[in-house]
Amino acid sequence: MKKEIIEWAKTIIISLLAALLITTFALPTIVYGTSMAPTLDTYDLLLINKLLYKVQDPAYGDVVVFEFEPERKNMIKRVIGIEGDTVEINNGIVSVNGTELEEGYIYGTDTSSRDLKIVVPKGKVFVLGDNRNDSRDSRSKEIGPVDKDIIIGKAYFRLFPFPKIGRIE
Repeated sequence: MKKEIIEWAKTIIISLLAALLITTFALPTIVYGTSMAPTLDTYDLLLINKLLYKVQDPAYGDVVVFEFEPERKNMIKRVIGIEGDTVEINNGIVSVNGTELEEGYIYGTDTSSRDLKIVVPKGKVFVLGDNRNDSRDSRSKEIGPVDKDIIIGKAYFRLFPFPKIGRIE
């Protein structure tokens, strides 16, 4: 009986420690909307690395989750430019520092007329959704370049749906 209680206690302690570690380093989140299609779809369940950006800055191509304060909701977008970069969009073609991006991950052709040229301010990143025709991102005045301090983490793993389980590229 005593041995059984000790085994139960060990199991409970190990489970609690595992849960604590997971919630400290990772955060589950669900995708709502189509702004990151085809990379991510509505109701995809993702794991977010919450610690990565405490030790390094977001990098080109990272899929990041940040809190959009006015609506108090998390948004998921791809990092296109980092501080000091000149991001230019002309006729749907994105260039960073004069070099056209090869974006095999985007959905369709950008048919918006939102041409722009911006130098990404210090402490911020320029983000875009992969579905350029259906994404509120750094092109809009309400969001603009995103402050690195409000980035929650990097989306790195899809847990659901099961046929699409795996790393997020």
